[in-house]
Amino acid sequence: MALVTTQVDALIHERKVLLDRLATLGLGGPLFSSPAWPDSSENEAEAIDPDAEEMDKLMNLRRRPSKLAEALTRKAYRDYNKVQAGPKVKWIAKADTMTAALDEAEAAGKKQA
Repeated sequence: MALVTTQVDALIHERKVLLDRLATLGLGGPLFSSPAWPDSSENEAEAIDPDAEEMDKLMNLRRRPSKLAEALTRKAYRDYNKVQAGPKVKWIAKADTMTAALDEAEAAGKKQA
């Protein structure tokens, strides 16, 4: 009987958490519990790693293989495009001729003035 009681308590707690999440999304606030604000001292000691957060999200999808596959594919495309993106500048091959043309235009402007 104790096993059944603990399982029922766990299900009730899980139901409350789920209803809190639904209420937060729909109503903007939880029904059963108020959100706990983390201490600022805990945030300072803990370094934020975006890759670790992303891996946690991916690990939560491990029971849904199709969603996990889609998320991994999106991550792979993002990572691939990060590597491929180079500097957004153009190389001017004939810089000497450009400099000479600018100097000539400057000299012509000085003569007119």
